[in-house]
Amino acid sequence: MEDAVRPDEQAFKAMYERGYCTWFSLYDLATAGKKTRLPWWDSMFRLDHPTFPKELAVDASFSNTALAKGTSTWKTSQGSCDLPSFDQEFFIPIASDSPVALDISEQQQSASAFRPLLPEEDDHIALLLLGWTYILSARWAEIIPGASAPEYSNFEAEWDLGNIHCGVMPTSPNKLVIDLGDADDDAARWWAAVLALEGGWNASIPNDRDHILHSPWSTNLVSKQRFTLSRSTKSRPLPTQYPAASLSAALHYLSSYCKLHDIAEQMHAALAATLLLPVARFDNRKVQLPTPKIRRKVQVEKDNVCKTFSWSENLNQLDKLITLSCNAVGMKALLNSVFFEPSVGCNICGAWLQGTFAFLDSDIIQDRHSLLRVLMERDVDLGFLWLGAFIIGAETRALQEARLGWWKIDLHVAAWTGTLMSFIQQPVSTLLPGTGEILRADECRLMYLSHDQSYKVAPLFPFAPFGSTLLTDTNIDVRQHAQCGANHSLEYGGLTWRCCGGERIAALDLREASLRAKSGNPECNNIVVDYNSLDNEDDDCSEMVTRNIFTWLRDEDGFPVAERAIREHAWIDNLDSDNDEPIEGDARSTAGVNLHGWLSKTGTWRSNSL
Repeated sequence: MEDAVRPDEQAFKAMYERGYCTWFSLYDLATAGKKTRLPWWDSMFRLDHPTFPKELAVDASFSNTALAKGTSTWKTSQGSCDLPSFDQEFFIPIASDSPVALDISEQQQSASAFRPLLPEEDDHIALLLLGWTYILSARWAEIIPGASAPEYSNFEAEWDLGNIHCGVMPTSPNKLVIDLGDADDDAARWWAAVLALEGGWNASIPNDRDHILHSPWSTNLVSKQRFTLSRSTKSRPLPTQYPAASLSAALHYLSSYCKLHDIAEQMHAALAATLLLPVARFDNRKVQLPTPKIRRKVQVEKDNVCKTFSWSENLNQLDKLITLSCNAVGMKALLNSVFFEPSVGCNICGAWLQGTFAFLDSDIIQDRHSLLRVLMERDVDLGFLWLGAFIIGAETRALQEARLGWWKIDLHVAAWTGTLMSFIQQPVSTLLPGTGEILRADECRLMYLSHDQSYKVAPLFPFAPFGSTLLTDTNIDVRQHAQCGANHSLEYGGLTWRCCGGERIAALDLREASLRAKSGNPECNNIVVDYNSLDNEDDDCSEMVTRNIFTWLRDEDGFPVAERAIREHAWIDNLDSDNDEPIEGDARSTAGVNLHGWLSKTGTWRSNSL
C-alpha cells in the first residue's frame, strides 16, 4: 500500500543522489579556478540593504539590549485583484549588555588555511578584526541617537623600546611585536587602545535605567601573548587623557597598516569576520582566533601594493553592512539559505540533506578551505559571510543546524538581499481553466498572502508541502484568489523606520532585487555517489518539517476528509496529544502555540473536514 506521506525507497535514494551530485558539481566549480570571476569580496561592496536613519527611535526599555523598529509593506498581487497589501513589524537589536569573548591563542587555525582566498603569507586577521570593531562602533555611534563615540581607557598595549620590528621577542615568547611603520602619535595611541588586553576603549549607549549597553562589536579580549607595538619614529610616553580617534582617522590608520604589510585582502576578510561577531553573541559562544603570524618585515614596491577599498568615501555601503551585521538572526538565515532547494518538498528534505552532507563530510573535501570554497560557490553573493563565519568559528553551529534541517528564515533580509530562502517567496502558479485542485505549496502562499489572523506569520521551515488540495477543500480566500486571474506573489514594497518624536521615515528605495537562483547541477553524470550515509529509516528531519508545515496549514480549519490518510499518518498523528506541550519545533513562531485539542474544535467549521 502506498504511503500517503513518506516517499518510497527509490524516490528517497534519487533525492539523496541529487543532493550529493549538486554539491559535487559545486566542488568542481570551486576547484576549476576561473580567473574571469570577480574576487570574493566584490559582493561585500555591492550588497544592497536598508540603513539606519539618523533620526531612529531607539527602544532602550530592555535590560540586555536596545532595539531599532520598523514596519515593512508587502504587495500581494499584480492585476485586477482586491487582495490588499499588508504590513509586517520587525526589529533589529542595536546594542548588548555583554561584549563578545575573543580568545587569541596558538591552538587556533591560521588564516593561511584559507589560501588561495587569502594569499598573503603572514596572518594579521586578529589585529585587523580588533581594528574593525573600533571602526564599526565609531560609525554606529554617529548613526544611533544616544550612543557615545568610542573613548579610550587608561589601558594600552605595551611599546617596544628596543630594535625589534616585528615577530615574537626572542627573550619573551609571550610578547608579539607589531610593527606600525612610521605611525604618528595619534595612530600609535589608537593602536595601543585597540590592542590593549584589558580593554582600551569603549562605545556604549545607556538603557532607560541608565545601565550601560555596548556596541554590537564590542569584545572582551583574552590572549596569552601580549601585543607589543613598535614604530620607526621614536616612541615616547603619550598623555593618559588622549582624544579618541574619529571614524575617518581610524579608517586611515587601518588602511595605512594594511598598505605597510601588503595585506589588503586580509583587511576585507577581517571586516567580513567582524560583521559576524553579533552571530557569535547570539549563539552564546566565544570567538577563538589564532595568534598573529608576523614573521617578516615587508618591503613593498609601491607599484605592487594592492589598493584597499576606500570606505571613507563609501560610508553608505559601510552603513548597509552595519545594519545587516546587527541582525544576527538575519545573518544566520542568509548563511543557511544555501541549503535550501526550491523544488525539494517537506517530506523528502531529509534525503536532500543526507546527500548534501554525505558529500560535504566525504574525503573529497580535504580541509576547511575546500569546504568553505564549496559553500561560497552555492551563492557567491553570500560568500563573504561564509568566509567571515569560518574565521570566527560560526560555521560550526550553522552546519549543525543545516544538517538537522533546523534553521530560521528571515523574509526581510531575504527580500533586501535578493536571497531565495523559502518556498513562500515563490510566485503562485497560474491555474488552467477547469482545474479542480491546487498545489499545497500555492495554497500555503495564498493563505499567507491573504494574511488572515491565523496566517500572519510565515511557515517556520523553508521546504514546501507536497501534493495538491481540491479547490473545494480550501478556504474561501484560497478559492477566490486561485481563480481571480491576477498574478499573486510575495513582493517587498518598502519599509518605514520608527523615528524620534513618533515620526515614521521611509527608507530610501532599494534597487530592484530579483531572487537569485542557487548554483549547482543536480545531474549525476560521471559521478560516483557514496551511499554509506543513505538511511531512509532515519528521517527525523523530513518528519519534523512535514509535521510543522501541515500544522501551519491545517491548524485553523482542520484536515479535509480527502486528507484522512495524511492526518492519520504517524508523522502527523500526534498533533492531538493529551499533553499541553507545543508541537516540536513550533509551527508558527518561536513563541510557542498550544495545539492541545486543536483537531476537535475544527470539526464544526467546515463540513468536509475531519
